Amino acid sequence: MRVLFNKHIWLKEFRSVRWILLALMVMFLYAQTGGLYSDTRIWEDQYNYFQSDSFSKDQEQSADDAKLKPDDVKESLTLNYFTTGFPGDHYQPQYTMSQSYFALSVLVALLGLALVAWERYTRKDHFTLATPFKRVHIIGTKILLGAFGIIVSYGISLWLGLMHMFNVIPSEYIDLDMKKVYLGLIGNLGTFLLIFILAVFLGTVMGELLSTVVAIGVIAIMPSYVYTTWMVFMQAANPNVDISKLANWTSYMNVFIVFGNSDFEYGPFVVQMILIALLIAGAIFFYHRYSVESNGKIFVFPYMRIPSALLISFGGAILLINFWVNGRFDSTTALSLTELSIFSVIAFLGCLAVCYAVLYRNAWMRK
Repeated sequence: MRVLFNKHIWLKEFRSVRWILLALMVMFLYAQTGGLYSDTRIWEDQYNYFQSDSFSKDQEQSADDAKLKPDDVKESLTLNYFTTGFPGDHYQPQYTMSQSYFALSVLVALLGLALVAWERYTRKDHFTLATPFKRVHIIGTKILLGAFGIIVSYGISLWLGLMHMFNVIPSEYIDLDMKKVYLGLIGNLGTFLLIFILAVFLGTVMGELLSTVVAIGVIAIMPSYVYTTWMVFMQAANPNVDISKLANWTSYMNVFIVFGNSDFEYGPFVVQMILIALLIAGAIFFYHRYSVESNGKIFVFPYMRIPSALLISFGGAILLINFWVNGRFDSTTALSLTELSIFSVIAFLGCLAVCYAVLYRNAWMRK
C-alpha cells in the first residue's frame, strides 16, 4: 500500500496528464458552477417578474381560469431536484447543458486514454514498465489519479454553484427530493468515472490508439441502440405490445449518459457501480499481463480475438438494423419478424466477415 502512494510514481503520472486535469477543472467550473450561477439568475428574473407590476397587470387582464394562484406561483419557483431540459411545474435548473456535458465526457475519456493508450502509442510505456514498481501499483496509481481528479473537479464546481444558488433562493422555495438529488448528482459523477475507467480498460486490451478511441465511442452509444433494436423485435413479434412497458429499462441503457437515470431509480445506479468495479478489476488484470511487444495491434491478447469479433459483429449488426429500420420509417408496410430476422442474420454475418478480414487476415493492410 505504501508503494501505491509513492510520490515519485504519482508525480510521474501527474506530469503526463496535468494539462488534461487542468482543462477538466476549468470545464467543470464552466459547466456546473457557471451553469448554476446562470440558473440562479433565471430564478431571480422569474421571482422579480412575479413581484412586479407587469405581472399584476397581466393577472388583471387574464381570464379567471388563466390567472395564476399564489400556490401556482410558489410551485413554479420551488426547487425540487436537478435535471436536464426545461423547467416543468416546479423550478428545475438547466445547468446541465448537453454541449458542456458532452465536452466533459470527451475530456474524461481523453484522461483515461492519456494514462494508458496514449502512453502505449508514444512508446513511453517502455519507460513506465522499467520503473521499479509493480504493475498493479502503476495501474492503481493511474486509476486513482484520474478518479481523484474527476471527483475533486466535479465536487468543487458543484459545491460552488450550489452554495451560490442556496444563498440566493430563499429556503421557502427549496423543497428538495433528496432521493432524486442524490441519484441525479452522484449518478452523474458515476457516469464520468465509468467513461474514464472504460477508456483505461480498453487501453490495456487494445494496442492501437485509433481503434481504442472508436471502441470507446461505440461502447458508449451501443446500449441505447441495443435497447432500441430489442423494442423493434418485440413490436414485430407482437404488434399489440404496450410500448410504455418496453420503456421501463431506458435508464439502465443510459449508464454512459449524464442524467441518463431519468427515472431516478436505484437499479441503474447499482449497475453503474458494478460496471465500474468490473472494469477496474479487468484493467488491473490485463495491465499485469501488459507487453510492449503488442503495441500497434488492435487486440493485444490473441485469445480475445474470437469473443471480440463476435461482439463487434453483434454491435455492427445492431447499428445496421437501426439504420435500416429508420430508413423504412415512412413505409406504410409493417415490418415483419421474418424479414427483420433475415436482415439481422445477414448483417451479423457480413460484419463477422469484415472482422475476420481485419483481425485475422489483415486484408486491408496488405501491400
